[in-house]
Amino acid sequence: ARVLLIFTYRPEFVHTWGAKSYHSQVMLNRLSNRESLIMVSHLLGTEELDRDLEEFILEKTEGVPFFIEELIRSLKDLKIITRENNRYRITKDIKEVTIPATIQDVIMARVDSLPEGTKGLLQTVSVIGREFSYDLIKRVTGLTEQELLSHLSGLKDSELLYERGIYPQSTYLFKHMLTQEIAYNSLLLKRRKEIHEKIGKAIEALYPDRLEEHHELLAYHYARSANTDKAVQYLDLANQKAAKLNAMEEAKAYFDEAMELLDTLPETEENRERRISLLVNQGIVFLLLFKHQEYYDLLTRYEPMARGLGNPEPLGAFYARLGHCECSFGNYDQAIQTLTKAAELCEAAGNAEDAGYAYAWLGWSHLDRGDYDRVLALKEDVLRTMERQFNLRFHTHPLSAASRACSYLGRWDEAVEEGQKALSVAQEFSDNSLISFVAWNLSIAYTWKGDLARAVEYGELAVQKAPTPADKAWAQRSLGWAWCRAGEPNRGIELLTAVLPIFRAGFTASEIPLTCYLGEGHWLAGEDDKARQTLEEGLEMAERCGTRYYLGFAQRLLGEIAVKNNPAQAAPHFERSIAVLQEIKAENELAMAYAGYGRLHKKQGEIARARQYLTKALEIFERLGTLIEPDKVREELAELPEEG
Repeated sequence: ARVLLIFTYRPEFVHTWGAKSYHSQVMLNRLSNRESLIMVSHLLGTEELDRDLEEFILEKTEGVPFFIEELIRSLKDLKIITRENNRYRITKDIKEVTIPATIQDVIMARVDSLPEGTKGLLQTVSVIGREFSYDLIKRVTGLTEQELLSHLSGLKDSELLYERGIYPQSTYLFKHMLTQEIAYNSLLLKRRKEIHEKIGKAIEALYPDRLEEHHELLAYHYARSANTDKAVQYLDLANQKAAKLNAMEEAKAYFDEAMELLDTLPETEENRERRISLLVNQGIVFLLLFKHQEYYDLLTRYEPMARGLGNPEPLGAFYARLGHCECSFGNYDQAIQTLTKAAELCEAAGNAEDAGYAYAWLGWSHLDRGDYDRVLALKEDVLRTMERQFNLRFHTHPLSAASRACSYLGRWDEAVEEGQKALSVAQEFSDNSLISFVAWNLSIAYTWKGDLARAVEYGELAVQKAPTPADKAWAQRSLGWAWCRAGEPNRGIELLTAVLPIFRAGFTASEIPLTCYLGEGHWLAGEDDKARQTLEEGLEMAERCGTRYYLGFAQRLLGEIAVKNNPAQAAPHFERSIAVLQEIKAENELAMAYAGYGRLHKKQGEIARARQYLTKALEIFERLGTLIEPDKVREELAELPEEG
């Protein structure tokens, strides 16, 4: 079934669907004089208007339909125009009557003309929002049923409100958002705050067993009341709810508002604990918004406060987030130190969930340093921790880290098995962020193996499911690299280049592999100068951070480029690559380096050495079950001339 969606929005509103093929935009211009008069005739029920009335309406409204509608209603209410013999004319001297000059003035004049009780009700419900239920109004106002229905009837008759549903389950809504805004702004600030708090209390009383459904609304109203304690409480709950739904921009907005309100409260022990708890809960929010530096700055700012609490449980959780940021920046030695301390504190406090957080990021830190046995051991630690207190994200992270470690080691079956376990759990909970996360990790595993159809399949799944900017960037990185190796380097380069600035904004741990993938893409596209420049950038970062796998990867590719363009400089690249890859037991990439080194020897006429290294490469590829590469190496071995 097809669905047609029609939206109206102001010109300054920036939407994200403008580039979609199925999007069409229609500009809504002001009405012409002729169109304006047709609308006036429709509203008044006659085409017979005095000329001076026509000119007055056209001058005042300037073709704005809503203004036309409200001005006509105001002129009738103020008895400035009357109908005689099916013809409307002005009955008062315009100069002697105050005519509202703007649409806001028109609406305010209508509001002021209401009976005092009815006007008061309109102002009160304007604080609730655009739409509200009868039950909520009744509880907030405290009016009797008869009084309330009488005032509501007056507001409906004046067409300021519409009613939906059947009494007493009816709901009401403002005909125009502007009417609500004007009624709201007509209230004194103190009175507004009082009503906001009444609304919060009314929602709590009406829905005591369903408060989670209303956390956002309660946060909104209490944040605009004088009850700052309740505001912080519900902003915290709304933040957690939004994060669970992967609505990370909303989650951060709630967090920011809560932190600002905490600044207005006394610096008590309880409020310090609330602040640290709130801050600790933002690890995944800032991660999936790629705002690591902002989060790190907040953590370092409040580290003395966290230590001052003298409580190992929140302190362990705090250091888990600090170590997470250090890992993201590529400061692996410091991250391992911080995360180890975090895990110890959490374990001592019996805080299994945050111990799992620390173990998960310890796993990624050891992975990027090339300590794959440690990654696989940590997986077991995390899964045991999750048996005590399950957390979906920290259950899938160690499985994905183990999958990546097995990929680097060339253990393809284990890599896929661990990845599929993680994917199964993520799909069971319908968590698109984690489905995307696991899928792009599987895409990497298949790319290393050489199963490029599967690599593209999982890369596309990751992009499709990605609900946040970070998820999408990671997914595009993996898909772009898969395209490069699958024979579409230009397509891959375009995607990798597009996401590179996102990672350069402070996520070095992900920037290093991306830069190396992009360098390989340029090499596969025959762009040797760009490839060399990009790989040298990747190599510099890998050496600085100690990311040994990509140090070997970049050196190997720089060797491949040198074989073609400057053979005399190739050997040191291959030798450094082989040394580091042997050290971390990254067998598949080691075989790639052996093969490249063999080609160099072939080019230099050293056939025995060429055969030696190509044979070493083939033996590893065949033992691992790597695809594509063995056939290439067999052909190269077959082409070698006989010795002697």
